Amino acid sequence: MLQLRNAGLDYGNTHISFPDLTLEPGQRLGLFGPSGLGKSSLAKVLAGIEPLSQGELTLPGFAQGSANPVQWVIQQSEFAFNPRLSIRQSLRESWRNDDFMGVLDRYGVDPLWLNRRPLQVSGGQLQRVNLVRAIIPSTEYLICDEITAHLDMITQQQIWLALGEEAGQRRLGLLVISHDEELLNLVCDDVLNWTG
Repeated sequence: MLQLRNAGLDYGNTHISFPDLTLEPGQRLGLFGPSGLGKSSLAKVLAGIEPLSQGELTLPGFAQGSANPVQWVIQQSEFAFNPRLSIRQSLRESWRNDDFMGVLDRYGVDPLWLNRRPLQVSGGQLQRVNLVRAIIPSTEYLICDEITAHLDMITQQQIWLALGEEAGQRRLGLLVISHDEELLNLVCDDVLNWTG
């Protein structure tokens, strides 16, 4: 279970009060709210990247040296990759050897892209790779932060169908952060409306 209670974060003179939330294995929870509220800061906290200033965060346990079971997939995939590494090298940072080969097709990743660098594929192609990198076998919860906001409708549909199938098979908990309320209603079990 991933849970946040009475939580807040201080950035200099700015304080962000987070909504209480609970994400269970296999649940698809949407988070809707206006820009500038702190949704990406919330994602960083849930992924264990940013420490809370107050409140309680319950995260799944994991052994030292193993990957975090909570993975955060950001909107701008170009910032998630080292431009000097090939896509294959980037995937190998998360996956053991080439175990990722078995999931490429599900996310529409062409094996021919693997020897390219991030700047040599489109934004939609790179976001597909970003998802493959995040869904390693130890992942239990996936924080999807506006992951399809800049993609065409066909690519969005393909990604959400693939993620839905993955989540169903593995009982992955998905927190879907989006400004698109219609999308959240389509892909999520419940939607939390964060008004600030």
